[in-house]
Amino acid sequence: MSRPLSSGSGNDDRYNIRVLDRAIRILTLLSDGKLRSPAEIAESIGLSPSTTFRMLSTLSYHRFVQRNETNQYKLGLACLELAQNFIANDDIRQAALPDLEALRDETKETVHLVVLDRMQIVYLEKLPGLHAIGLMSSRVGLRSPAYCTGVGKALLAYQKPEQVCEYYQSHGLRRYTDSTITDLDTLMKHLEQVRQQGFALDKGEHEEEVRCVAAPIFDINGKVVAAISISGPAIRMDPIEKNEELIEQAKRTAMKISSRLGYIPPK
Repeated sequence: MSRPLSSGSGNDDRYNIRVLDRAIRILTLLSDGKLRSPAEIAESIGLSPSTTFRMLSTLSYHRFVQRNETNQYKLGLACLELAQNFIANDDIRQAALPDLEALRDETKETVHLVVLDRMQIVYLEKLPGLHAIGLMSSRVGLRSPAYCTGVGKALLAYQKPEQVCEYYQSHGLRRYTDSTITDLDTLMKHLEQVRQQGFALDKGEHEEEVRCVAAPIFDINGKVVAAISISGPAIRMDPIEKNEELIEQAKRTAMKISSRLGYIPPK
């Protein structure tokens, strides 16, 4: 039977309510956008067909899932309503949006705002660039690996090294492109470099033709709570490591957003 991902927050699962846990696992499974039959859902999360049918009926009644004419299920409109309410009331996104819009207009490239959750990044905002960019998989609400994205590395660099090591020793480092870092020691040294320089680069480590520069956002307590990135195609942004203007734009914008959150840089 599959189990939900650990949140990494130390929460005690002894108080989980079984039926809610099962419902959340169904919604999490369907969050990838793939249509699934009740039998496929039951097999994927280790529930009996009868239990799965009852769960889907309840979720469908409350509009959290919806069934099509071929008896396959996907997420329902209630999930969209919750997501929109979260986005509209998220403090980090509200603080960042004016500066993100200015950064997009200034660079004409796509900009992102992300947070770290369970050692993965979640996109809170994406403002498409004013240039044509071609295929880029990022979208609001999507999860992506942290270790091979610029924004992810900008966030991982400020986590406790022992927690980062423990997670990737357990989960491994999947290769997405020829540029993906797949050795843990190399990754840890790279993250230390990111922390020292205050920005991270993605040289096609997750999507081969995508380049980005990312910088962390700090809150009033000096904790890294999010990161931003400027992303574009390799043909326009390479060599990304020598694009000092773009790097400074990312760092400057991240610091503006940090200031909105009450952060005061150490002297």
